[in-house]
Amino acid sequence: MEIHMQVRRKSVASTAVVAGLLLSFLSAIPAQAAATVALSVNGVAITTATSSSTPASVSVPSDNSVDAADAVRFSLTGVDAGSTVTVTATNAFVVSTLSTTLNPVRSTSGVTSASYSVGTGTTSEFYAYTKSIALGTIVITNAGSTFTYYLKGTAGPAYTLAYTAPTTPYTSTISKQSAIVTDVFGNLVVGVTPTLALINLTSTSPTATSADGVSDFTITYPGTPGQSALSITIAATDVVGLQAAVKSITAFITVADAASALAAEKAARAAEKAASDAALASEKAGRAADKAASDAALASEKAGRAADKAASDAALASEKAGRAADKAATDKSLATLNAQVATLNQQIASLKVLYNKLAVKFKQKIIK
Repeated sequence: MEIHMQVRRKSVASTAVVAGLLLSFLSAIPAQAAATVALSVNGVAITTATSSSTPASVSVPSDNSVDAADAVRFSLTGVDAGSTVTVTATNAFVVSTLSTTLNPVRSTSGVTSASYSVGTGTTSEFYAYTKSIALGTIVITNAGSTFTYYLKGTAGPAYTLAYTAPTTPYTSTISKQSAIVTDVFGNLVVGVTPTLALINLTSTSPTATSADGVSDFTITYPGTPGQSALSITIAATDVVGLQAAVKSITAFITVADAASALAAEKAARAAEKAASDAALASEKAGRAADKAASDAALASEKAGRAADKAASDAALASEKAGRAADKAATDKSLATLNAQVATLNQQIASLKVLYNKLAVKFKQKIIK
């Protein structure tokens, strides 16, 4: 009884020791807590970027340098030591630092995905920028937690002008024209007024570019035909490392007399119609000739087949006549042979009668 009590006490004691060690081990494991993410642009805190309707706003790096005003700074604290911060960008780019004189960060330097090892510390930091005025997204993943933020760029200064002049306008006509202004990355620029220089033309003043980047103006062409010219210009400065700015477009315009142009157009269409009619007539004549040749070939074919049939019918009739003559000759020979056989049979019968008479007279066997 005492032995059993001792064993039971030792078992309880061992269980208590194991449980204590297990609790100590579990309490020694650090709990994983979500990191804290702080956003700022050029030192100003951003607290609304978790919603796509209130994204962080940055300037696009139109000077080809990613500076503080061009990027959202993401500062993570409370990050688990030894973990990795993974960043994925959509319509945006990620860099680990901003541009400096010694270490320039260009508009092409960013990546759309990056991973940052925290090491022994508990913080992580990176920057995000965009070259577009459309909405961009930054997704951060760390230790099972995911954070999503939004950013949007503001267009840079005017850099590229787009304009196409009419090819051949008519005298004394009025034409509404449009030019489009974009920044170095193709974003529409608002509020820019192009400058016009005109030769042998008059025009209204161009409007400031709208939200669509469009500037409108109206041209009045001269009353006499001839050459005119137009030059439209915006103020822009080339950026080192990027494509050259399109600052000015010059168009040389041939103004045509409306009546002369209409007469020329009518003459051209008449010539086209005459050529088309001639081609159609030639086509019809060719088809008629083809049909005539086809009809002649068909008639010849029919005549040949009729001649072949007549010859075949004549040969068949001749064959039939020959066979009828052969049959008649055969029938005649057979009748003659039958008559000869009948005569022989009569002669044999007469000889039998004569023989039997003599046989009776001389007491011989008769023939039956």
